Amino acid sequence: MSSRLAFDLDCNRVMPECGFECPKCIQEIESTLTTIGGVSKVYIEKEGQEQKLIVEHDPGAVTVEQLIHVLKGLPSFYEGFFVPTVIA
Repeated sequence: MSSRLAFDLDCNRVMPECGFECPKCIQEIESTLTTIGGVSKVYIEKEGQEQKLIVEHDPGAVTVEQLIHVLKGLPSFYEGFFVPTVIA
């Protein structure tokens, strides 16, 4: 059974001018998460100025904690750049 999680990836504490818009970061997030067993789909959802990362996954195969752990290590060229928070 697939579940849908929304994450806020706050990078403003580290790079205030970034705004989570860097194509290189987004590409790495999507390509890394889709290689995890149980993750079926990863995409960015925009609502006005708000952006969130959507991860569709099988909670029996990968936990929220595992996803958060992976996100904290991204992007690899600056580990710790994102502070992930589950918002839905």
